[in-house]
Amino acid sequence: MDFNNLNPFVRHIGVYEVINNKGECISYDARLLYTVSGDLTVSIGGEKKTHLGCGQLLYIPAGTKYALKGEYFRTVVVNFDLTDSFCDRSEKILPVTPENFRSELLHADSFAPFDKPIFVDDMESQRDLFLRLCNIAISQEGLYRAELSAYIKIILLKVSETVSDNALPLRMVENLDSYIRENCSEEISNTEIGAIFGYHPFYVSRMLKEKKGITLRQYIISYRLKASKKLLESTKKSMSEIADETGFTDASYFTKTFKATFGMTPKEYRNNFKDNFI
Repeated sequence: MDFNNLNPFVRHIGVYEVINNKGECISYDARLLYTVSGDLTVSIGGEKKTHLGCGQLLYIPAGTKYALKGEYFRTVVVNFDLTDSFCDRSEKILPVTPENFRSELLHADSFAPFDKPIFVDDMESQRDLFLRLCNIAISQEGLYRAELSAYIKIILLKVSETVSDNALPLRMVENLDSYIRENCSEEISNTEIGAIFGYHPFYVSRMLKEKKGITLRQYIISYRLKASKKLLESTKKSMSEIADETGFTDASYFTKTFKATFGMTPKEYRNNFKDNFI
């Protein structure tokens, strides 16, 4: 992949809680959708539906037909081009319905791997960065466009890594996440995980270790912790209820694991989230 031409030109960044376009639409420039809380259902090309939950990101190339559905969410949306070829159009460009789309206005500067939609499951670590980008875009101080371009390029490089030869097979990731999501509150054994893939559990664990640097057991715990964050952010459930719902043996173990991972207790995280949430 050649990224010499990757020079993002950012037109607009905003935090959204309401969907104005109820049906399918097409954008003339590219989109990054990053969900801060809640979740969205995204339909690509009228067929593929993607569940975009907290800490997950979706890249949509210019000219792609898509539709959004959701009621309780907070999502950062970035409108941009991959290059500065169309920087003369600096104003926000709204998406249009398919029947109103004019192909001659399309910002056709896409190149692999950004010529297709890309879903990234684990971008939780980028949450603060996306919220910071919103503040930079609002302030418009100094060389803000250059600053936004630099940050978006870093994000896109991280996105590109998920579709590289070193990434986990997409089907494996989708099946693994789907199974854990549906059975999060239950005990999940390595044997069960291996069975749903048709692979030996040691192979699944080794693949995760090679590609993501964590074992299968660590991956499951990581997923449970992300699920617990959503509940801490969006509900008033007690620590015991959250521990039970996300598959931890008890509130004490949940609190210990959460603090060891994030450097604060679940209660501290909930309070901090309320204080700093935009």
